[in-house]
Amino acid sequence: MTIRIIFIWYDINIIKDDVYNQCNDILFTFHHDQQSCIDFIKSTPKNETIFFVSSSSYVVEILPLINDFRQLNSIFIYSIDQEYKVGENMFDKYSKIIGVFDKFEDLFQSIHDHIDLVNKQIETFKFYEKHQKSTRQLSKEFGSFLWLRLFKDVILLLPHDEQAKQEIIEKLKEYNRNNNKQMRLIENFDQTYKSEDALLWYTKESFLYNHLNKALRTEDIEFLYKFRYFISDLSKNLLCEYEQLKESLDSIVTYRGVQISKDEAKNLESSVGKLISTNGYLSTSFEKSIALTFITESREEKERILFEIECDLHNTDSIILAPIAHYSNNPSEEEVLFDLDAAFEILSVSRDLLSNIVVVKMKTTDEGSILAQQYIKQHRRYINTSSAKLIYGRLLAEIGQYDKCQQYFEHLLENPNGEDVSFIYYYLGMSEFNKGNYENALEYYKHSYDMLLNTEIPRVGSSACVLNDIGSILSIRGQYDQALDYYIRALKISQDHSNYPMIAVSLGSIGIIYRIKGEYHRALDYQMRCLDMKEKYLPNEHREIARTSDHIATVFNDLGDFVNAMKYHQKSLEMNEKCLPIGHDSIGSSFNHLAHVLTNQGKYDEALDYYIASLKNKENVFPNGHISIVKILSKIGYIYYLKKDYNFAFDYLEKSMKMRENLFSDIHDVNLLSTLTYFGLVLIKQHKYDDALIYSKSAFDLAKALLPLGHEDMTDCLTNIGIIYREMGNYSEAFEYFKKAHENEDVNPTKPSFIRLARNYDNMGICLYQQGNDETGLKYRMKAVRLIEQASPRTQHADWIDTIGNMFLEKKIFDEALECYLISLNMKLECLPANHVDIADSLMFLGDVYVEKANLENKQCKLKARSYYEQALIIYQKLDHYNTIYILNAIGDVYEKMHKYRLAILYYRKALEMCEKYSSADKSVRERIENNMARVQWLMN
Repeated sequence: MTIRIIFIWYDINIIKDDVYNQCNDILFTFHHDQQSCIDFIKSTPKNETIFFVSSSSYVVEILPLINDFRQLNSIFIYSIDQEYKVGENMFDKYSKIIGVFDKFEDLFQSIHDHIDLVNKQIETFKFYEKHQKSTRQLSKEFGSFLWLRLFKDVILLLPHDEQAKQEIIEKLKEYNRNNNKQMRLIENFDQTYKSEDALLWYTKESFLYNHLNKALRTEDIEFLYKFRYFISDLSKNLLCEYEQLKESLDSIVTYRGVQISKDEAKNLESSVGKLISTNGYLSTSFEKSIALTFITESREEKERILFEIECDLHNTDSIILAPIAHYSNNPSEEEVLFDLDAAFEILSVSRDLLSNIVVVKMKTTDEGSILAQQYIKQHRRYINTSSAKLIYGRLLAEIGQYDKCQQYFEHLLENPNGEDVSFIYYYLGMSEFNKGNYENALEYYKHSYDMLLNTEIPRVGSSACVLNDIGSILSIRGQYDQALDYYIRALKISQDHSNYPMIAVSLGSIGIIYRIKGEYHRALDYQMRCLDMKEKYLPNEHREIARTSDHIATVFNDLGDFVNAMKYHQKSLEMNEKCLPIGHDSIGSSFNHLAHVLTNQGKYDEALDYYIASLKNKENVFPNGHISIVKILSKIGYIYYLKKDYNFAFDYLEKSMKMRENLFSDIHDVNLLSTLTYFGLVLIKQHKYDDALIYSKSAFDLAKALLPLGHEDMTDCLTNIGIIYREMGNYSEAFEYFKKAHENEDVNPTKPSFIRLARNYDNMGICLYQQGNDETGLKYRMKAVRLIEQASPRTQHADWIDTIGNMFLEKKIFDEALECYLISLNMKLECLPANHVDIADSLMFLGDVYVEKANLENKQCKLKARSYYEQALIIYQKLDHYNTIYILNAIGDVYEKMHKYRLAILYYRKALEMCEKYSSADKSVRERIENNMARVQWLMN
């Protein structure tokens, strides 16, 4: 959480120069007009903080107009009249008044003190569950905790030299270049600082404390790297003090007072038993009374919190803390400082009724460290095989800081200082790859590969990771056979050198290619081997295991096993949220994968929500565009197509294509194939058949270039072209394409898809029917229905079957019509709520069939018709649906045919009453019902 403090000076008299001369390290916004000052405060975002200074002459007029603004934190009154006093009632009325000052020196000292106080009040804690079984929001925080631990691990191993020290100096000077006072202190720091004095400098000078803790709160990785020299010293100093403390004491209790929002306080109240971690160095006190001085003022919008922390010094190994009063300018505060990444368990939360302070009792715990231990252990094994400088850059990539990763390695390339340049090039390639700059990435990878092999002793083993990543670029470009060659080369090298982590990566990469080629069982075998290997050498929950889980889920999705697909994708999402910082792009990828399964399950609204969440994530990580954004935009377009919102669908597909043409015009992959296919589908629905044919034929040409014979995407392309010709009235050409699609599906290397086969039988049946061959056409269509029945139930499949059932009913082929409607009804019952209107429609269709049958057959059909109509009526009436009129009339008709005229009249009359209710009811409907009533009354007489 970041708080920006805005300083406002309101005074009708112009005193700007006087203020600047006295205090040039605070940048005031000066206002001489009351209304402009009020407007400025109003326009300030509510998450920012305002320090307001005004002269005693004008403050009384403006205070009632601004006091209630949440942004206004503190009010300072300046008076040249030493006798000026503020009445007690004014302090009571305006609790934000800090005091009245007649000297600039006292005023500015008070402002500085309150800046420090505000900084100390900023959120210091993050929550996560003990056992990582938390809600998404809480478990996300564990990723940030974990990466802070890894960051600290690497920092302590980086070179501790004069260059590292000078990087701090340069950064501090850059931040304080307009502040002469701070610049003098920085010069003094440069000249006199010693590593053993880190705690002294931390407590003495706010320019170190403020900058460092702000960087920790905001996770400013670049700034923290610049501060590595000082962070390392500070942690080592704290450890020395901690060892001395343990020699004299077994346990201690420390206190911290803060003011937080009411929502944050509620979060604390619901967090008993959970773990809480610091996101910076935590300052506490031995003295409870000192902690309470930080929360003496009570404010309506804030809760006052007193943390009481029990510290067991001998039974917790990972929590480093030390008393530092002897280093402080204020030793009476009895300060105790906790090192980075301290974790605590919340024991209880209660309110002291006398003081109205919320008391939060906590204890130090190693559980945070235990949760992270496996991950960190694996990370340290990796560190042992590489330099800390390279590991730090890799860490930036792993937490999604791709731009900073690239800048870091570019800087390292200019001054390698003995680092392995071939791997600097490799990591530069990885940075460009992650950002979607594939041409640049390929150049870096080739340079790295050449350097690894063109040495006196070629480093063949190390080249495997480079070859694998080159394969990934070729795969993204749609060059799948070449990609497979590179993956197999990488696998062979890794096997020869017993590089098990790299063997796992290559197995997974090969599995991806086989999935693209449609060889799903082979793909699943490779991914399962990859997962098995990763689970042996990685922690139980790791982003690489999450990645492979996603690949396995994707194959299950392609095979139509949505239960397993969802299970593996959920597993991946949970791992990513636990192991990665908030907002990491891998979390966005998990949303995308889940959306894909939900799409195949027919849950379009849920799928759209996940796609939108994925899109927001990717746009935040890649503001300049990325190939993943291109893909998501296309998928959103497809969802809108499925939801029958064709204009929205076209808009999203167009956005996707424009970004692709502007940024990735050289990439011709299966995702481009999908986008071209979706364009064709949308244009068919918009009856723009010529344009649809262009897109669909382009998709087919790309499919032939990318995919093997028998691939399902090729079947879809042929089918879509056939549909276009059929809609254009060219039935013979359409039939030929449907026939080709059917032949292609027959040679599918995996189990043929029931839906694709059904679609082709149905399309061929329609063409035959349109050409006058009714009997054969209807047989083909019935084959389609029986194939659809074997697929996973989806509402659009049910709608499809209904249209075929309607044709059989129209032809008075009742048995087939009944079979169609019953299959459709069963699908709807599995996919929809019990009272859904589509279920009522199916019941109505079944009633219609039995009514028609009854005209030709027996009384039993009339009873069945009435039964289905009555079931439909219950749903329609609950939904207050217009079809209620039709059903009431239909039931009346059944009773009339059964010669139960009184009941027939009753239902006709109800139908007529519903016509009155629906003013939009067609006049002919009303007339038909009136005629029915008249006829029955005549029969009764």
